[in-house]
Amino acid sequence: MEDLVLRIVLAICLLAGGCGRPLSENERAFTATLHGEALDMGRVRIVDGALIGDIRHSRPPRPSLTCRERILPPEVAPVIVTRTAAFVLFDTMFMSRRYYRDDLMEAYPERLTLARAMLLAHEMTHVWQWQNRAVTGYHPIRAAAEHSPRGDPYLFDLGERRGFLQFSYEQQGSLVEEYVCCRTLDPEGARTDRLRALLAPHFPGLARTTGPEVGTVLVPWGEAPIAGICS
Repeated sequence: MEDLVLRIVLAICLLAGGCGRPLSENERAFTATLHGEALDMGRVRIVDGALIGDIRHSRPPRPSLTCRERILPPEVAPVIVTRTAAFVLFDTMFMSRRYYRDDLMEAYPERLTLARAMLLAHEMTHVWQWQNRAVTGYHPIRAAAEHSPRGDPYLFDLGERRGFLQFSYEQQGSLVEEYVCCRTLDPEGARTDRLRALLAPHFPGLARTTGPEVGTVLVPWGEAPIAGICS
């Protein structure tokens, strides 16, 4: 059933692909600190309301080991049910109306909503995968095939000795997302350095910080253990 729903959504999105807005100036500035010239941002479009807000996924609880998980309350339920926030089809990012904003990076760099920045980073990595498919081998159907009932394609083990392209497509997005979290909250952390070394060969413009003068950072959970979170 999930596969059928996904195919229907992809068909709808193919018809809607001509719509959407370009990246805002703030979104472009932020994305440039990650993918740099490896991503043609002029081709990117973001669509409001991809009819995906009611698509739900079940997965096991994630351990609170990564920056991405530690900025959220620990997951204690035996099964976690989530809703799709966004996905990418070729150069277009489709967003649920619940998460869509006219500017995901509003007030950047003076203020950064970390969860939105991480979401944008993850989805722009899928656009990068598509635009560089001669190297990555990416296709949306291949990425969709990584999703299975009650599985979690986003989990990764940074301790494994392999290159960035040896991770799955969703893991690659998660690694970039994790780097945003780490470099924002703990730019000198050991984990931040490992992530930077993993990503840098593929993103020549990769910056060591999230922005030149990032001011207030809005974290999803007020009790998140920020100090040394990636050390």
